[in-house]
Amino acid sequence: FVAFHESDAASAYVVTQPGKILRIPRDGTKSDREVFLDLSERVLTKNWEEGLLGFQFDPDYANNHHVWTYWSEKMEPREEPQARGKRKSNRQSVIARYTVTMDGERPVVDLATELRVLEVFQPFGNHNGGTICFGPDRMLYIALGDGGHKNDIYGNSESLAMLLGKVLRIDVSQASETQRYSIPKDNPFVGADGARGEIWCYGLRNIWRMSFDRESGRLWAADVGQNKIEEVDVLVKGGFYGWNSFEADETFELRRSKAATPKGHIPPIASYTHREGLSITGGYVYRGSKIPALKGFYVYSDFITKRAWACREGKDGKHSVVKLKRAPFPPSSYAEEPDGELLMTCYIGKKGKIYRLVPASE
Repeated sequence: FVAFHESDAASAYVVTQPGKILRIPRDGTKSDREVFLDLSERVLTKNWEEGLLGFQFDPDYANNHHVWTYWSEKMEPREEPQARGKRKSNRQSVIARYTVTMDGERPVVDLATELRVLEVFQPFGNHNGGTICFGPDRMLYIALGDGGHKNDIYGNSESLAMLLGKVLRIDVSQASETQRYSIPKDNPFVGADGARGEIWCYGLRNIWRMSFDRESGRLWAADVGQNKIEEVDVLVKGGFYGWNSFEADETFELRRSKAATPKGHIPPIASYTHREGLSITGGYVYRGSKIPALKGFYVYSDFITKRAWACREGKDGKHSVVKLKRAPFPPSSYAEEPDGELLMTCYIGKKGKIYRLVPASE
């Protein structure tokens, strides 16, 4: 993942899964790099879906110097209830805030300023989700996977009593030791019997990634499928996206829950089967200027086959999907530059490389 902030326009902040964030010059002719954040001694990476998975600058970063992280952590084993049954595990996901200080002329994160606003028990090491982003409303949105293994065996995603398999929306603008976050009063399930008020939408398997369209404000997400289908969703307040009664828009035959399927399943905006790819990587709605034909399209790709597509939302459920050139290497994430141009991050063995999307003629 790559992040930018207007207060440091000459730099890009490259987030690495083992726990470091590197500050590098945006001028590609320079190779200097500095460690901005180092959580490598704290981050758990035993499963390949664990690690430092999310990062964002606070909306008021220029004044408060706060940054936000989502990362995996090993803990003392404990047993916690799931939607059905219990599970013992030594893993959790951490959403934490830190404060940036200056080391001479270099900004660095002071780990001593850590404020954990949320810890989420993880029954398995996969399906961690991990995207965090601030919406146009300045609320923090958090994508959590269904808890892992396969088939959502505990039924967490459909249960409004569980945070797993959801996108959360919380207010961290006044976060402190005494009140880590508050729940916005207009969240869809506030006051509902047995429901967690943090939930914004549910029925999700493992979002990788989600992002707000900078023009429309709509929240787009790529949800990784299981046996057959990968999907693209537009996430709305209170929406139910089907997992695990459905995989995309097909009935999921391996569902074992006896609970009734929630009403109002929202089908995907776009999808592709496992004949074309096996693990979707979500991107952004393109709002740059260098590729006019792509404007308004949501760009995404497949981590395994490296195929890439773009989807534009249409009226009356009629959506356009076009194929793009394959990624050069397995695409792990995307990033949006300040001018709306898009970057793609790729794995090359255990290393990574960042590419910029350009017109096909280039």
